[in-house]
Amino acid sequence: MDPLKDLGGVANLIERTFASDLDHSGQSALRELRWLSRLKPVLWWMMYFSVDHNDFLSGFVWEEDGQIVGNVTVNRALTGSRRWLISNLAVAEDYKGRGIGRSLMDASLELVKEYNGLSVSLQVRGDNTSARRLYQSLGFKQISGATHLRLGRVPRVKGIFELPRLPRELMLRSRKSNTQDDHLAYDLAVATTPAATQKEWPLYRYNFQLGSEEQIENFFRRLIGCGAAAHWVVEDSRRLVGLLDVVPGLFGQTHYLRLIIHPDWRGHLEQLLIGRALEYLYPWRNRGIVIRHPADHVEAVEAYKEFGFQEEQTLLWMKREM
Repeated sequence: MDPLKDLGGVANLIERTFASDLDHSGQSALRELRWLSRLKPVLWWMMYFSVDHNDFLSGFVWEEDGQIVGNVTVNRALTGSRRWLISNLAVAEDYKGRGIGRSLMDASLELVKEYNGLSVSLQVRGDNTSARRLYQSLGFKQISGATHLRLGRVPRVKGIFELPRLPRELMLRSRKSNTQDDHLAYDLAVATTPAATQKEWPLYRYNFQLGSEEQIENFFRRLIGCGAAAHWVVEDSRRLVGLLDVVPGLFGQTHYLRLIIHPDWRGHLEQLLIGRALEYLYPWRNRGIVIRHPADHVEAVEAYKEFGFQEEQTLLWMKREM
């Protein structure tokens, strides 16, 4: 790809191919491509004097009849890294089925080999069967996935949804802000997250700590009537088997939920915990909820849908070792 010549055509192709899939950040990235394609002096400076941007603009195009009908972006995950990313694989509708996508992928993998890359990763929609088959045939394996769900308004739970009872051998309690519960929450996340996912995105203990800064934030949340963050855990005699974090949205923002359930108890706790979260959020029911949940936790995805959440998309991460 020659950015000085091709960037406008690439932007047009991406817009036509991914029009219904582009979220806010995707639309912003597309606008940036169009802006760069029109400002040739700025683009030239970025290509020749900025290593980061030059790497970002690398890739291949397929051109026929004087127009770009295929594109793929290939760049390092970080400057100087031996891990690479492939993105924006797109083929115009009228040119599909001719092997253009495979040719672009072959060229991309050759480029990664040329630079002695260790691995290459990409993201694909879960319902894009043809693309997944292509990537699998090229040696890519799924390492992770996330289902994105949205609910426009918090529903009333009491009297409408019949929530299951907690199994007798388990106990539900508020999570404590101490080192012991922090360690137990981290251990639960480790037990829940596949090893391949942890290898790619390691879990860090600090992401599961409840610090004193949250207590201060909750004081101000209560003061302005936005609702304090709430945390519950489900435990047996030895460990945590479930975790629920609920953070009401501030000033019209969407609410946040984090649900983690041990694989041994999947299918038993999802409705109970999601229902508890919705009951807690009902006083601020006019705000929506946006969820990003591991795709392999099918029971939770189905439970969210039973409460009225709409699935927007499922995105899968695939990886190939070189």
